[in-house]
Amino acid sequence: MLDTQDFYKKNTRYLNNININNFDFLRVIFASTVAFSHLIELSDLEFLQPYKVLFNTRLAIDGFFVISGFLIAKSYENSTTTKEYIIRRAKRIIPAYAVVILVSALFFSAISTSSLPEYFSNIQFWKYLTANLSFQNYLEPCLPGVFETNKFCAVNGALWTIKVEEAFYLLVPLFYWFVRSKKFNFYLLIVIVYLLSVFYYMYFLSIDNYRIAKQLPGALAFFATGIVFYKNFSLLQKWKDYIIIPCLIVFFLEQYILKTQLLKPVAFGFMVFYITYSFKFLNNFGKYGDFTYGIYIYHFPLIQLFVSLGLFNKYPSFLVCVLVLMLTLVLSILSWYLIELPYLSKNRRLRQKKLWT
Repeated sequence: MLDTQDFYKKNTRYLNNININNFDFLRVIFASTVAFSHLIELSDLEFLQPYKVLFNTRLAIDGFFVISGFLIAKSYENSTTTKEYIIRRAKRIIPAYAVVILVSALFFSAISTSSLPEYFSNIQFWKYLTANLSFQNYLEPCLPGVFETNKFCAVNGALWTIKVEEAFYLLVPLFYWFVRSKKFNFYLLIVIVYLLSVFYYMYFLSIDNYRIAKQLPGALAFFATGIVFYKNFSLLQKWKDYIIIPCLIVFFLEQYILKTQLLKPVAFGFMVFYITYSFKFLNNFGKYGDFTYGIYIYHFPLIQLFVSLGLFNKYPSFLVCVLVLMLTLVLSILSWYLIELPYLSKNRRLRQKKLWT
């Protein structure tokens, strides 16, 4: 049995290995994929349509869920209490989320077809605030008189995944409770959750109801995969060069030929894991900050605003596309330093400071 000093050294080495990763790089890629895809769809610009196939939002979101499973399991196990864990998760998600909801609701009153008194007294305005601040965006995605001539009236159609993410956060303590208190086998529970998830997804996909298929149960397989990868980090890191080829084959078969999702969450999840713990030159990608969340939550209303004002038609389309993406990045940077970073845990702020140096 290891003495305390040896255990500490071994545990420190393990944590150092697990914290040196490319998650920041992958999250920027996934968030940018979603932003580019929405730009193509919402702007409806003809010259962008051939590039639509290059930006698969479903895979990007699934990638987010795999990473989330990995990091949330790590966060929960490193928290001293469930209360501490929930507070940490809330501080990471809620501040910037609340800002984008409230600022959008106030700012877009200026472009509404309704007068200011009509706008703020309209029940739709209050339903929008209530639904979106409670993560139930689907109940009222639109504001009165805003984006009525756009392809969609939704103020921020990207936010539907946030409620799924929040549900994941709340399910993790329940999952661990089953394992610890009820003596439920960890891997048996994971397998049950995984199978229920893929069957749910494939059933609703088979009846042409993708809108329901993509919701929480259907996405859970990717999140569960991330948890398993965290629990088996050392083993997977040791064998990753041998596992990656079979995973690439399985992913290609299910994604492009069979159109199924039986083993795809595991195969794609391992692809994410492999990139995360290979290519060391990407390790410091997030040294200036994690702008991923900002890119994800700010791009949609900005694009909608540009479409509503007709800027894509009034000015050179390519330059307008560059401008809206640059503004998204600027808002994301400001959000990180002014809204998100101050609410993060002391350890997370210290890790960010260490990246700088």
